[in-house]
Amino acid sequence: MAIKIQTKTTQIPIEFGDDLTLYFDMSDENIDNLFKAQEAFEKDIAKIDNDDIEGLKEMLRKVYTMFLGEEAFDKVYKLSPSVVILTNYLWSIIDGLKVEIEKRAGQTQMQKAQKYLQNKNRNRNNHKRKK
Repeated sequence: MAIKIQTKTTQIPIEFGDDLTLYFDMSDENIDNLFKAQEAFEKDIAKIDNDDIEGLKEMLRKVYTMFLGEEAFDKVYKLSPSVVILTNYLWSIIDGLKVEIEKRAGQTQMQKAQKYLQNKNRNRNNHKRKK
């Protein structure tokens, strides 16, 4: 007798109105990138002058690209050409992904995943320092 396991998709759709759907791949690497993107955004936003629209755009492009892919920023910016709106979208995306990942993995599994990724990053950083 075979054990049959139904596979699950790792794709989480992110819908922008009726016009655009992007997908977050729930791989270990992308979950790690999600947390890195949030940290990078929080750190970088404090350094950028609010009048520097191009700087804000590039920072947002970097963060969107980290976890949604190369063309994600351009596609979303085409729908809503405003760094203010894209910043609001970004927070909604990050919060929504965290909730969806927790729902799919279960709260305990998500905590284990975060702890695993933190330890992995710590080990990577310790290894870099030793070189």
